[in-house]
Amino acid sequence: MLLRTSGGSVGGPPREAFTLIELLVVIAVISMLMAVLLPALRKARVLAKNMRCRSNLRQIYLGWHMYLDDHDGYFYQGVNANLDYGGWKGMVEWTPRPLNPYLRLEADLQDKSGAKVFCCPSDRGGVPGFAIREKAFDYLGTSYQTNIFLIGQDSCGQFSTETEDLDLQISGCLKGLNISRVANHCRVLLIGDYGWVNQWKPKPHPRQQWKELAEWHGRADCHNLAFLDGHTELIEVRKGYYVTDEYAVVPFAELFGLARRIQQGYQ
Repeated sequence: MLLRTSGGSVGGPPREAFTLIELLVVIAVISMLMAVLLPALRKARVLAKNMRCRSNLRQIYLGWHMYLDDHDGYFYQGVNANLDYGGWKGMVEWTPRPLNPYLRLEADLQDKSGAKVFCCPSDRGGVPGFAIREKAFDYLGTSYQTNIFLIGQDSCGQFSTETEDLDLQISGCLKGLNISRVANHCRVLLIGDYGWVNQWKPKPHPRQQWKELAEWHGRADCHNLAFLDGHTELIEVRKGYYVTDEYAVVPFAELFGLARRIQQGYQ
C-alpha cells in the first residue's frame, strides 16, 4: 500500500511513498534472494579456481614434456627435486628450477609475480615446518609437488616396516630413471597440489591440521593432479595406496602386484 503525502507546495499534487510494511517486505525478499544466490556464487568461485588450478597443471605438464624431450627422456633428480623443479626462489631460495626455461621463465626467478603458473589460486598453506596458514607458493616457490618416484631423489628410503620390500625395489629402479621405464602413463601421477604427497604417504604426519589445510578444493582427501599422459583430475588420494583403480603412484608396472598385496593391510 502506498501512502499519499502532501506535495512540496500548497495545493500541489499528493506524493506517493512506501509504507513501513512494504519496505520490510522488500528487505525480506532481498534477504531471501541473497540466501539463495550466495551459495551458488561461492560454488561458482570454487569451480573457477579449480579449473584455473588444473590449467596450471596442464601447462606444467607440457613443460615437463619438453624437458624430457631435451634430456633423452631422463627425469630430473636431486635432494629437493620434487619442489625445486620450477617456480620462483621462494623464501627457501631453492634452485635450480630447471623447468622454468620451458615455460618461458628465468631459472633464477626472484619475483613471484612472474611465476603465476606455479601458484594454485586455492593455495592456503598446510606445509609442515612453516607457518600454518602461509601459502606453499610463498614459502616453497610453487604450489605443486611432483611424484617423488618420478621427479625426486634417486632413492625413496623406507616409509614404513610394512612397505620395506616395496620401497627397496622402487629405490632400485629410480637411479637414472628414464620415461621408457614407465608404463601406464594414463594412470601414473606426475604432479599435483602440494598436500597430495603428504596425504598419500603411508606414514602420516602427526598433526592433522596440516592435512586439512592442504585440502584446497573443498573436498576431504581430494587434490588436483596431472597424470603422465597430460590429463588432469580432482581425485581422492588414499593413505598408503601405491596403486588404485584411479591412479598409480609407483610408476613400475612390474611392482603393481606387490603394491596391491601390501595395501591390503590398509583396508
